Amino acid sequence: MFDFKSLIQTLFAQNEAQDGVHDFRSATQMLGELPESDMLMAQVEIIKALQQLNQNPRINIKERFRTIPYLDEKARKLQTQLVGIYHGTITDHGAPLPQVLLTITAFWKEMGNAYQLCLKQAMQVSSKSSGSLLVLFTLRAMRYYFEHAQWNYLRYMPLDSNTWRRINRLYFFADQQGFADGRLQPYSDCAHSSIRREYIKILMLTLAAPEKMQPDQVELVAQWLEKWAGRIELEEIIRPHRQLFAINIAGSSPPKRLRRDLVGENWRYWFTDTLIQHIGETLTRLRNGAKASDLGLPDNTSLPANLELMQRLCDLWSREVPAPARKHERHTSSKNIRVLLGLDAIIGHLDKHTPVYDPSADLSDKKTNPLDIDPAQWAVEDESASGMGVHFQSAIDDHIQAGEIVGVLPESIDRPLVIGIVRRLSKQSDGQMKAGIETITTTPLVVDVTPALENKRYRAIFSPEDRQNQQSRLLIVPPECFDEKLEYILAAQGKSYRIRFATAHEHTTSATLAGFSVLEKTHA
Repeated sequence: MFDFKSLIQTLFAQNEAQDGVHDFRSATQMLGELPESDMLMAQVEIIKALQQLNQNPRINIKERFRTIPYLDEKARKLQTQLVGIYHGTITDHGAPLPQVLLTITAFWKEMGNAYQLCLKQAMQVSSKSSGSLLVLFTLRAMRYYFEHAQWNYLRYMPLDSNTWRRINRLYFFADQQGFADGRLQPYSDCAHSSIRREYIKILMLTLAAPEKMQPDQVELVAQWLEKWAGRIELEEIIRPHRQLFAINIAGSSPPKRLRRDLVGENWRYWFTDTLIQHIGETLTRLRNGAKASDLGLPDNTSLPANLELMQRLCDLWSREVPAPARKHERHTSSKNIRVLLGLDAIIGHLDKHTPVYDPSADLSDKKTNPLDIDPAQWAVEDESASGMGVHFQSAIDDHIQAGEIVGVLPESIDRPLVIGIVRRLSKQSDGQMKAGIETITTTPLVVDVTPALENKRYRAIFSPEDRQNQQSRLLIVPPECFDEKLEYILAAQGKSYRIRFATAHEHTTSATLAGFSVLEKTHA
């Protein structure tokens, strides 16, 4: 079993700089001794070297300005390979994915800090020779903080105030020096960019509500922002009737929706009208059959769930759509619940425990084998008429995502299982994961759904109409089952119907939620 404690100590332990890397010569020697066949451990050693440099204030500016870019050039190649291993495009059986992830995320932060320390030292020492490198180092630092933010968000970890202070002060420095808009290549193999553009990418990714996305969607939005960031400008003068967001570039807080009291020389403001118009036009073209690649976007942009995501971003970033508000008032609660994760586990439980509130339920004679899955133990901290807030201890390799379908087991056998969907996740510094669950149905019924011209049967969940919560009837089906163009046979309680799906309400990580129309009753 891999020793995560030792890895964390290796990556984050305090080191005496004089015993390791403390100048260009020692960095050259260290790189020459790196294991060529072990990319993971090589990158770990570079991270240790960066920590030693970042913790050593006695290094003179000349050595720091030579050593950091030197380590950067070597580490970039290793980092690209480690990202490939994590995403499965590169195979390395000797590199456990949790260890790879921890190393990747540690590198983004340490390298960003390293370049920022270069800038800090340059401002303390009046050195004309360093002036030409300030813009380049500031741009590189901002790019690394963007990667740090992205990889934090895909793990549902918010940026702490110290990181926001570094990011904001970095832009503050560039703005004061008058080179925030200067465009140049951060590296010879990269496109031209600017410090302002990289800063805007961080701000807009934060305002995209990553706590409500799946990890691969966080990465997708980051790729979209590579194309979109240039459509936003930061302004120094507040215009409440035009602008939508604001950031204090001398503060330690993330961006927020504009209020009239957010005024001062260090505040910057922006509007999104131009961006929203562009996203709307892009959505229209994609829905009309245009290929994402022809629009300069990743191919998976065209997936139904990602088109929904793009529309959700339009709503979040638009002045025309009110800010999201809670449907029902929450009240404090304190109790433990048992939770099943995923549609398969829920169906397996319902198959095994036919609800006593509906004794006439007689589904198909071909049932899936009941799944003997131990439910997760979560603690409820607040509740409302439409959901609950919970927290639980998250393991380092926990794979729960926003959009997960969950089943909350009843406290007594005379009550039904409640099905909900995880709407948001936030991992705290102590390892606690906080989650918000929206209730989908309190009266679930397992049904069979079969394409009319096929023999393959899918197990699904029927949710009847709930007038009190203004929810129409719907089906929760596996993603591969859903097709608006096909007709299906729905079988439940000894009856069957020919149906057609309506437009999906939502595509989640493991299911599609959709209404349907009944075409006719058929023979069971």
